[in-house]
Amino acid sequence: MFGKFLKLLIAVAVAAAAFYFAFNMIMSALIRNKKEVVVPNIIGKSLYETVEELSNMGCGLKKESEEFNQNLPVGVIVRQEPPAGMKVKEGKVVKVSVSKGGETVYVPNLVGRAVRTADVSLKNSALVMGEVSKRYSVVADKGIILSQDIEHGSAVDKYSVVNVVVSDGSPPEGITLMPDFLNKNVKEAEAWAVQSGINININAASGGEVCKTDIIVKQQPEADVDITGVKSIDLWLG
Repeated sequence: MFGKFLKLLIAVAVAAAAFYFAFNMIMSALIRNKKEVVVPNIIGKSLYETVEELSNMGCGLKKESEEFNQNLPVGVIVRQEPPAGMKVKEGKVVKVSVSKGGETVYVPNLVGRAVRTADVSLKNSALVMGEVSKRYSVVADKGIILSQDIEHGSAVDKYSVVNVVVSDGSPPEGITLMPDFLNKNVKEAEAWAVQSGINININAASGGEVCKTDIIVKQQPEADVDITGVKSIDLWLG
């Protein structure tokens, strides 16, 4: 009984070995019969157009990963394997990594900071200090940032450029800038107006004729605007 079982086991093993070698020979023959194709350069192309291109060549496509890339939009191929120009057999699967677009960061508030401090803050946020323009100011000391071209809190791509305007200090003689009177007593504005030879038009913030306080809640022009030659300004009291 045991002898018959052993013979059967040996016969099964021989048959399995014969099938294995026959299968490998057939597959090898099929592979040898497949024509060679040259892998195209698909970097910078979308997945949609790449699938069609490779399919027409008899090759496949597999997306292996995604990564942030500042220079390529979402869905565009960043890397490929095998590389472009390599000869492969038909049926080869080309593996790719696809762009997720630029990584988003938030712009910090630079207004009121010195340029050097603002530059460090931008670098810490993976952003770049761009053009530094200067203008006279009676609101901020020389070297202090007055404004930025991208509003703080905005979401932008990593390494975006932020341009700033910096105070160049008080203006020279002959140039008059509008002071910042917001939240200040109207008497302070009146004293400045007398000294500067400018008239003040007083308005009620509520739209009525009676001003309930002496605190300025609105002004026109705004602070730091050049008012050289201007004869009157408007103030609103809250």
